[in-house]
Amino acid sequence: MKAAVLVGPERIEVKEVPLPELGPGMILIRVSACGVCGSDVHMWKAGAGWSDEPIPDFHMGHEFCGVVVDPGDSRFAVGDRVTFWANMYCGRCDMCRAGQEHLCREVGGRNYIGFVCNGAYAEYFAGPARYAYKLPDTVSDVAAALIDPLMVAYHAVKHSSLRLHGRVLVVGSGIIAQLMGHLAKKAGASFLAMSKINDNQLGIAREIGDFDCYIDGSASDRAARYHEAAPGGFDVVFEAVGRPESLAACLEAVRPGGEIVAVGNSVTPEIPFSLNSLVLNEVRLSGSVSCTRKEFEETIDLIATGFVKPERFVTDIIGLDGLQEALQKQEKSVPGLLKSVVKP
Repeated sequence: MKAAVLVGPERIEVKEVPLPELGPGMILIRVSACGVCGSDVHMWKAGAGWSDEPIPDFHMGHEFCGVVVDPGDSRFAVGDRVTFWANMYCGRCDMCRAGQEHLCREVGGRNYIGFVCNGAYAEYFAGPARYAYKLPDTVSDVAAALIDPLMVAYHAVKHSSLRLHGRVLVVGSGIIAQLMGHLAKKAGASFLAMSKINDNQLGIAREIGDFDCYIDGSASDRAARYHEAAPGGFDVVFEAVGRPESLAACLEAVRPGGEIVAVGNSVTPEIPFSLNSLVLNEVRLSGSVSCTRKEFEETIDLIATGFVKPERFVTDIIGLDGLQEALQKQEKSVPGLLKSVVKP
């Protein structure tokens, strides 16, 4: 089969590689679509995945769907359309038993398909059937390639303190930031703002029209601009960047007694912030990662029922041979690019 192999730092090559072997409890699918994620950019730049051991012909890709060609000993049948949850939870630890599989002790923020094992930037993918979910006919291949970022946004908004008529700020302009804003508006936010540093990714957001205003997060008087937009401060602020300046912006924008939900992953081990701003204003700061197994199923249902139409956020559909350029564009924040989907 063909696969887009990570051969070195910032180097993807489409190569002929062996079909993946099918072990016990696994299914083989022909990949239909796979979303390009910011996490892939980090691995692409490093030239390696997150596994402690080298992986032959390593190829990334964790936001995907496909058609079953060999169901093995699973409950699936040939021809079923499925998607995989990339979170390879153990199902045995205390977190998994409590229904918090996204916090599985064995996952540790890294044990994901396409990170520590080969993913779906390929014509075929083999993986454990227990991580696979059948797709309703009302979920298109392209929409299924956005289940992963949508589930992240859904989990963050669902567990936030957002209430009807709440004032919400999203710090960041990427796909997850825009999906969080989209869901926050649907969840009852009466005023929705975005703090951004450029307009490169805003074409889709402006077209959809969820955001009531856009604020320059790089302005020297950004705090004044936040409070002009929402006098007294925002009730809930979603952080989707993972940088010191973005967390500082959240603390400037949130009202006393409000909440900051941090979703953005940092490329550095630590981020400094003003503890006094948090403590003296009784601001709640919570982290949010991935989602539970139940919420993954609920995310599929959000699309299947038409509540969310994630295809609207896709700006590029490419083949395997376009992945190298797509990662370059994403790393450089090329204007007009929001979300790329690979169709092998």
